Amino acid sequence: MTWRRFTGMVSAGMALATVAGGVNAAAKLEILGQPCRAKNILASRVVKDRATGREMFVLANMNENSHAELIFIDFERDTGKVYRAPAGAGSWALREVPGDRLVVGTFYDGVFMVFDLKKMEFVKVSQFAGESYIWNLAIGGDGRIYGGTYPGAKLGALDLKTYAVEDLGAPAPPNMYLRNVFALPDGRIMCHFGTEKPTYLIYDPATKKFSPAPPKLSGGAAGAVWNGYFVSGRQVFRGRDLEEVTPTPFPTPPADKGAWSINTTLTSADTLFINQEGALYRYFSGEKDLTFICAMDTRGGGLTASTEKGDLLGVRGQDYFVVKPGDKDVKLRPIPVESSPRQTLFLRVDPKGILWGGPTFGQTLWHMDPKTRKAVNTSTICDAGGEVYDVAFAGGKVYAVAYAGGDIIEYDPAQPWDQVNHKNPRVVANVGSKGYIRPEGGVTLCPDGKLYAGWLAKYGVYGGAVSITDPGTGDTELIENPLGEQAILGALAEGDFIYVSSSLAANGLPNKKGEWARFGVIDRATKKVVFQREFDGIHSVNILGCDPVSKRVALSVGGKPMLFDTAVCGFITNLPGAADVGGRSVALPGDGGLCYGSGNSVVRLDMRTGRTTTILEAPARVENVACGPDGTLYISIGVDVYAVK
Repeated sequence: MTWRRFTGMVSAGMALATVAGGVNAAAKLEILGQPCRAKNILASRVVKDRATGREMFVLANMNENSHAELIFIDFERDTGKVYRAPAGAGSWALREVPGDRLVVGTFYDGVFMVFDLKKMEFVKVSQFAGESYIWNLAIGGDGRIYGGTYPGAKLGALDLKTYAVEDLGAPAPPNMYLRNVFALPDGRIMCHFGTEKPTYLIYDPATKKFSPAPPKLSGGAAGAVWNGYFVSGRQVFRGRDLEEVTPTPFPTPPADKGAWSINTTLTSADTLFINQEGALYRYFSGEKDLTFICAMDTRGGGLTASTEKGDLLGVRGQDYFVVKPGDKDVKLRPIPVESSPRQTLFLRVDPKGILWGGPTFGQTLWHMDPKTRKAVNTSTICDAGGEVYDVAFAGGKVYAVAYAGGDIIEYDPAQPWDQVNHKNPRVVANVGSKGYIRPEGGVTLCPDGKLYAGWLAKYGVYGGAVSITDPGTGDTELIENPLGEQAILGALAEGDFIYVSSSLAANGLPNKKGEWARFGVIDRATKKVVFQREFDGIHSVNILGCDPVSKRVALSVGGKPMLFDTAVCGFITNLPGAADVGGRSVALPGDGGLCYGSGNSVVRLDMRTGRTTTILEAPARVENVACGPDGTLYISIGVDVYAVK
């Protein structure tokens, strides 16, 4: 059939009789375990143990099910202890304040938590009403601690005496992020808003007013106070008017060694740190020269704190490390505690029957043999931070697509692990450099032997792309914005065509207005869109799978199941009794069926007949469904993974 004839026959409402079956009473759940144990460290500090006086490396660890955790590491002894928080899924914001306390700003519930360093327990939770994220923290001249938020791009202040939170408003609309706040030497707060209209404002606790930042100060997103100055990037400012100081009041690295910048993460009131092309220098006021500390590739890890002895501490995925002056290589140490169980973002089964998944944030994978129930959590699978959204299997290898670097990663479980040297796993392709970073569309190995993935554009940009990767060579072709400037939520190839679907979502932006989500068909030979439909009132359309026998593509249109019949050229929209599609991963047993989660149910849609059957009722919401090569179904519910017997 020619595509000209195809487009002429498309109907918007073909009906197909549906028979809704009852619950399969014989289906039972067998719990396999809680395999996902990855850590996701987003904030860290060095504090003193009030009982012993020893310095401790404190990490804020994410757990979206049982709340955030504080991990205290005695890095000289390589031992640790976990303290579970009463709120929050995790934290980007960790700050020691007077009174032997740590303040923790959380996501996804937007609270300030207070941890007592003498009692070694959480003593207070204060809500920032209406906000989901508190990004970082700074102490103002009034003694309160300030934090910026998402999605309201508000500035909030926590009173450290009463623990009351004051909402200071959102002075820079339409921005959704107040991502960075920094104290100025006189106690005012520098605020950096984004991403729609990047804006720098200064909040004065004395007058409770915002004012524009000097234009010269608006070039960097991060800053710190050192020796009475405010430092940012390569600039130094002084006084209330923030006059730029030139030349700098400190020596700078050799000009022939490349560009340099101030490391505002490590810099403190009395110690300045400078980065230059991988090298790190330290400077104390009054010294004649910079002190060279080290030059090393941390492979995506970050130095986050310094000790009284002059050592540096950092985190890289599931590991931490200590750097002493003169060290040339990073010596990774596994974080010496086990995390509480976490839920898996996706669930897949490889041709050998091994289950695979990954956490929401953490940039790792887990795998489990359902026969032995032994689970393994990997270390970081690439240098970029973020998370794996999905995996596919080809040639005995695992191919993962990951946010936030836009990486396509190959891992061979049969070979030794050597990610640090980029051997196994290794990045075989990258679309982040092309502007696409979040693989919301997952990845599918299609009949042509290639990997198809759907991507969202980078922060502050609407759009999406389909990547087509040859797993043997890593060669990758990119089809950009095939459905207009919309995110790609689904992509798969069958026969002569590529089927794609979209969403109005974007990174760092509100849902796109003036358009609705779309489904389209691309000619594989020409890479041109030959058919497209927009669904009025729908924000997202997802491709669930394809049955090569019936030539039908299953879609989720705003959560409602639908079939696109390529053989008769029409949408099958009337599927009476078909339950809404929920969760993330769905299963394709290979017999024309599609199994998916719908609330607490597992539902099977027969793509060949349109009939639906409820396979089982689970005790809670079904997040993911997967199918093994022997036909066994697996599901995930919260932190638990089950086999369906």
